[in-house]
Amino acid sequence: MAIAQHTSRRVVLPTLISLALAAALVDALTTGAATSGSNLPSTYQQACANEVSVCLPNTRGPIPVSLFRPLHFPKLGPDDNCPTSQGALVRMPRFPKVAIGQGPVRPMLLASGNVHRGIADISPSTNAPGWFGIKTNWFSFPSYQGPIVIRAEHLGGPGRIAFSVYPTTTVLVVPPGPTLNRAGRWRDMPGGTYVKSSGCYAWQVDGRGFSVVIVFKAVLSPTNNKG
Repeated sequence: MAIAQHTSRRVVLPTLISLALAAALVDALTTGAATSGSNLPSTYQQACANEVSVCLPNTRGPIPVSLFRPLHFPKLGPDDNCPTSQGALVRMPRFPKVAIGQGPVRPMLLASGNVHRGIADISPSTNAPGWFGIKTNWFSFPSYQGPIVIRAEHLGGPGRIAFSVYPTTTVLVVPPGPTLNRAGRWRDMPGGTYVKSSGCYAWQVDGRGFSVVIVFKAVLSPTNNKG
């Protein structure tokens, strides 16, 4: 979205990177990547280095430590159902889609499946070999312009989950104020959610004055679940 206050444009995300280069990039950035509670960035510069579709150039400053609240994901047993978050239509300017969860910051899962019930089909990523990807558009309502920290976990068992255009980070950080993509005071953080397998997953979204858990279920796409 635009730098000028009253105009808008959408940043074109990189699509012409070769498969080999993408694989090398992903391997370099995710080898030994930690789960949601570790390897936390301390500054916006560190976070923005892995978030090509979020930060304005030269964004600086410390990330408030208060945003790294203790994780409070639901605990699932082996026979428990995934407590997915429900979705509702949100009429963002030029981009009305179903968003799941509650709170001032929510994700739109741009995938097939029953997204109204927090269920998304996954398929092998074309730009990150070895991962399954879901196009994910995070946004914040105009009423909230503060910083955001998003972490995630595979519920009920081990499993890796990562964010951004490529799976380059396990913690998504949004600085306060305008983002690279926006429409007026609607902030838009496009990218992807990457997982290693189907299952039940949850994000914890922390901001000033709120901490919200949003749960979704990743299901192998029928076209990739044959045989």
